Amino acid sequence: VNSDLIYITAKKDGTHVVENVDATHIGKLIVTKQIGGDGMMDITDTYKFQEGQEEERLALETALMYGAKKPLNTESVMKLRSKVDMDFEVENAVLGKDLKLTITFRNNSHNHYTITAYLSANITFYTGVSKAEFKKETFDVTLEPLSFKKEAVLIQAGEYMGQLLEQASLHFFVTARINETRDVLAKQKSTVLTIPELIIKVRGAQVVGSDMIVTVEFTNPLKETLRNVWIHLDGPGITRPMRKMFR
Repeated sequence: VNSDLIYITAKKDGTHVVENVDATHIGKLIVTKQIGGDGMMDITDTYKFQEGQEEERLALETALMYGAKKPLNTESVMKLRSKVDMDFEVENAVLGKDLKLTITFRNNSHNHYTITAYLSANITFYTGVSKAEFKKETFDVTLEPLSFKKEAVLIQAGEYMGQLLEQASLHFFVTARINETRDVLAKQKSTVLTIPELIIKVRGAQVVGSDMIVTVEFTNPLKETLRNVWIHLDGPGITRPMRKMFR
């Protein structure tokens, strides 16, 4: 939870160059179930110091001292921070719907730059390991001095639906090269598709010995017919597990 995300370029001579360090990507939020309710309780501060504090950096350095892996052979001096910043946002994604990814480039200098950028989109397991790349796209951007530009990339439902895993997790990686300085920019983000909820309604006296009617509602969010849909209903201590198929 105190780790840094480090973007490294591997050079042909076997050395590695640290392009960027993101100290806030990992460990942003730790949650548990709310006491006495179904809500979410933020317990981040119970498990780690706040990002940027001296104690947080010390905890990270202490962990590195006991790490089993040898340090990577990186050049002693990290590259100077580029005059161009890059970030991107993924809109809230709903299963079966198209979604948009917006990449923002910001030029903080008085120079004119041209950028070549590459987007890779992958399906991932719950562990974060990639299963398959379902989209890749290359595009060029021209930046005027002290300006910013947004590039929108449409992710169509048909591009990811055939590859999805149960967790419905998507991972996006954007890398860009500033042609004039050869600086490399990189950013990655993950998102989980929102899936439709099952709505459960109970009618009748909710007391021992009385009949009750349980209604389960499900709305198909896709533009295609679902076939062989199973609904499982279980009431521990009340009724045996039941299931019904809708062809």
